[in-house]
Amino acid sequence: MTNKQLAETFVFMKEEALPLRYKPLAGESTAMRNRSRKDLADTIHYEEGKDYIVDYEEGTIRRANGSRIPDGSLHPMYGVSEFDHNRYSDFSNQAYTVYLDYSTESVTEDRSLTTEDIERSGLLRRLVGKLEAGEEAVYVVYGDSISTGGEASEEGLAYFGRIRDTLLSLYKEGRIRIVNKAIGGEDTSGGVRRVASDVVPLNADLVSIGYGMNDQNKQADGHTTTLEDFEKNLRFMIDTIRNAGDSDILLVTPCEPNPNWQHTSGKTALYADVIRRLGDEYGIGVLDAHATWAAELAAGKTHESLLLNNINHPNDYGHWIYSKALSPMLKKR
Repeated sequence: MTNKQLAETFVFMKEEALPLRYKPLAGESTAMRNRSRKDLADTIHYEEGKDYIVDYEEGTIRRANGSRIPDGSLHPMYGVSEFDHNRYSDFSNQAYTVYLDYSTESVTEDRSLTTEDIERSGLLRRLVGKLEAGEEAVYVVYGDSISTGGEASEEGLAYFGRIRDTLLSLYKEGRIRIVNKAIGGEDTSGGVRRVASDVVPLNADLVSIGYGMNDQNKQADGHTTTLEDFEKNLRFMIDTIRNAGDSDILLVTPCEPNPNWQHTSGKTALYADVIRRLGDEYGIGVLDAHATWAAELAAGKTHESLLLNNINHPNDYGHWIYSKALSPMLKKR
């Protein structure tokens, strides 16, 4: 069976080859451009064989000599360790990021998720009840800048927009209204201060809580939030929402930041472990983006190819990596 891998992202350094996430099918067309969506007026479309070379046997791709594709090695932070992004006028990877569609026999996403899987999991009872009744469900997105949709090119391509669209593809009579209450730069201490005023009054059918990226930050005096305080803060948010009503809750683990950023602690996995443990303890869902992100890195994706701001914000493909954690979460029970 042929599947399509859509808008996979790459930042090429010189003419060095990068692995494709999945084995490409020879004889099938590829399409590369400088935007996630191919229908935008300012989209630049690149030509295979002229701008980029695909090795179908090795499953790799690279810039061609004389390519129109920007060279990521010209980024001012290329090769810089422990960089302070505040010292650069433009630290983004946007100008160097390209998007590729190609055919593969691999399963690029789990298309077999069913309403039975969702209902069997028991994780989205209130939300599903609304959707099955053809009513509007309210989904409150809570967390840090990643949950604001940070670096996604549009709401529908942010992880929460993709989750909404996945659910509505299964419950076609329902509607989901997203209310975004995330704040950029916030850690769990800010989430604790706001949850009673910003989340509880909305009486949401679903609340996702996405913290950890800013909590893990390395500062001169230690991490922004200790693991102990991180757990305590998440417990407070969960308990506050639960004590106020029966909203479904999803906890979201963070992706890995650029290891060359000066505030990367190298401890993100430990914060993700806290989130997983609380999900098990409370019996609530964990959208384990950290696990799906780690799988991408293990397969050869680079941090630059996944982080549009080159620090800690996923690009459109990175938000897809977040959203594809939905299926294993719902099918594991």
